[in-house]
Amino acid sequence: MVLSQTIEITKLWFLGSYVELSHPDNSIPVNRFVTPLHIVPEWYFLAYYAVLKVIPSKTGGLLVFMSSLINLALLSEIRALNTRMLIRQHFMTRNVVSGWVIIWVYSMIFLIIIGSAIPQATYILYGRLATIVYLTTGLVLCLY
Repeated sequence: MVLSQTIEITKLWFLGSYVELSHPDNSIPVNRFVTPLHIVPEWYFLAYYAVLKVIPSKTGGLLVFMSSLINLALLSEIRALNTRMLIRQHFMTRNVVSGWVIIWVYSMIFLIIIGSAIPQATYILYGRLATIVYLTTGLVLCLY
């Protein structure tokens, strides 16, 4: 009884306060003649938006963006990581792979932070470094 009431209150709170939970820039009226300096996508797109934002050319940005999506797809297809670890136990330990996973997750979090920042030279440099770390650690994890 209490659980169902809590769930209903939570649903009403989330549905009723959608505007409060969104980004403040979403309430600015649209001006068709001015392109905004800072576009903020939803939080789950921020890392990929950062990848697009830090590459100066459109084609290069698209290629890096597609490689990051392929990287994510390859990492999601690794099903038998523990079995592969047992086979290659004499080459590396489990702690090394978990260290690579931690570096990959931190680079993804850092890309999310960079994606929400205003495009300045410092953030673009950090974003490029985080993109390189994200792609190389993903590649290393796919190869192990």
